[in-house]
Amino acid sequence: MYLLSKIVAKEWFKSLIGSIIVLFLLVTVGDIINGFMRNYSASRVILEYFLKMPNLMGKMLPISALLATLFSFNKLKNHAELIAVLAGGYGANRIYALICACAFSVGLLQFINLGFALPTANKIKRQEFEKSRRNESKYLARSKIGRSGLLWYKSDDYFTSFTAYDSAANELKDVTVYFQNNAGKLEKVVKSESAKFIEPGKWLFESAQLLSVLDGKEFPTAEKVTSLELAIEEEPTDFNQFESDITTLNFFDLAGFINRLRRTGINSSEYQIMLYEKVSLSFICIIFALFPLSTIFTPNRRASGFGKSIVVTLIFSVVFWLTYSSIISLGNAGKLGALSATMGIPVLFSVFILWVYNKNKAL
Repeated sequence: MYLLSKIVAKEWFKSLIGSIIVLFLLVTVGDIINGFMRNYSASRVILEYFLKMPNLMGKMLPISALLATLFSFNKLKNHAELIAVLAGGYGANRIYALICACAFSVGLLQFINLGFALPTANKIKRQEFEKSRRNESKYLARSKIGRSGLLWYKSDDYFTSFTAYDSAANELKDVTVYFQNNAGKLEKVVKSESAKFIEPGKWLFESAQLLSVLDGKEFPTAEKVTSLELAIEEEPTDFNQFESDITTLNFFDLAGFINRLRRTGINSSEYQIMLYEKVSLSFICIIFALFPLSTIFTPNRRASGFGKSIVVTLIFSVVFWLTYSSIISLGNAGKLGALSATMGIPVLFSVFILWVYNKNKAL
């Protein structure tokens, strides 16, 4: 049985590597030509290409797993090897289990790619291409999630730290503003549970704590106020910048950020979808690898044409991605829970694959 497993697995991985190479070359040629047509320098074209690769790989790996199963078992059919494997006592359940194990390695690669390689690429991309001289003195930065998880905003004469920004209510959560004097020394600190945008240049701090006279020889004064209006130059559009920074967080840092966000009372479903998608897209690699396996129940190459198999798998891919993207959109709109939006369709198609397997097994 080990020899038969080796034959099937070897053929599957050969087809997988071939599929990845072909898709890789197609994407490479198109992307590089597009870069040169925009009159970019060679160094920029190459850098942008490598920074795009994790995102492109996230789309290519499920399709590659599907093509690997489709082409490998078609080749086994054409050489009459599939009939020999089945005649040797290697049942359909063993083949499904073997391909599931092979596809698991692709799913693991997908998880590493989306959970860690893609955030790293986004971080480099942000540093290289999204900075401008105008914003070099005013930008967001995040401390390590495991420690404080705060976002920091630097302006001309003050620093602002906050846990999260609620874009729906135009509010900063757990916000602290550190004011400096002309000498660059700390002059005043205002801390509040929330700060709401009123109008350009004005923010309302609720239940604020005010520390003053921090730069003199006198003892600092502390007072609590119910509400306090402060002249803060930034507007909601400035703080919306932190959402693009979230894409630079790896899987575990993103999970930590979401846990902190929940404690602020902000709806974190959009970020939960971002987190769960890294898992669901890895699981989808296994689904795509298992779907074409129904052809093993017709091992004779004359029983089912290869062209028919290609058409069926293409229809399956289109239906799957259209349905999946539509459900994700509903999740982002808050009409579905994050877990249902990301895992609902993969689980549904898994049930369909299991139904097809049991149906063919019964025949």
